[in-house]
Amino acid sequence: MGDYSRKLDAYGNVDISTGYTILAATDYVSPEAKVAGVTGWTIYVQKILVAVTTDNAATQQFEDNAGTPIIAAKTKASPGIGPIEFDFGPDGFPLTESKSLMHRMSAAGMAASITITGYMTPTAVDPA
Repeated sequence: MGDYSRKLDAYGNVDISTGYTILAATDYVSPEAKVAGVTGWTIYVQKILVAVTTDNAATQQFEDNAGTPIIAAKTKASPGIGPIEFDFGPDGFPLTESKSLMHRMSAAGMAASITITGYMTPTAVDPA
């Protein structure tokens, strides 16, 4: 769907791409920050890949930490073993300005490898 790296070459954007593994015993029922927000910057999520290795009846949700979170992506319960890709294109899906990207689970039990591709860009103007 395009060149995802081109957004890193413009406007002082910062790569926030990350990868991590969740084990069956991992429990993010309370959301876990995966990319910290920065005051005056907005996170744009370009892709989320959830590669499920152990299935169960839990959902994986990726959201920001605003008072009313913006949900970027959510798997269905019992998604099956294999990859689940959420692709928002090179421009990405914006989260709330200055907020972090969080990972929330409905319950422990699923094991997966998570890969997040995205960038952060300054959105607030410093009047000084």
